[in-house]
Amino acid sequence: MKNFLMLVAVIFVFVIAVVLGLKNQEIVNINFILAQKDLRLSTLLAITLSIGICISALFGIYFILKAKFRYRILLKKIKKQGEELDKLRTNLSIKAL
Repeated sequence: MKNFLMLVAVIFVFVIAVVLGLKNQEIVNINFILAQKDLRLSTLLAITLSIGICISALFGIYFILKAKFRYRILLKKIKKQGEELDKLRTNLSIKAL
């Protein structure tokens, strides 16, 4: 269900981008720091949308990898603490006898 909703959201954004691209065919002048370029507004919208998606994907990948790394560290701690707890239980049962 989650994947389906994500697919619908992506298709919705793509359709909006296509509609905006078809409605905006004017030529715009873009002034960079060192250069100047004339582009159609639809092309400029597509470029900025692509850049935004790439930046968002990079941030998403970073945070997912960070969470997975933290999860692995915590699993190792849990395993180590479980082993220590088992060791303490066996020591306690030996002392009780």
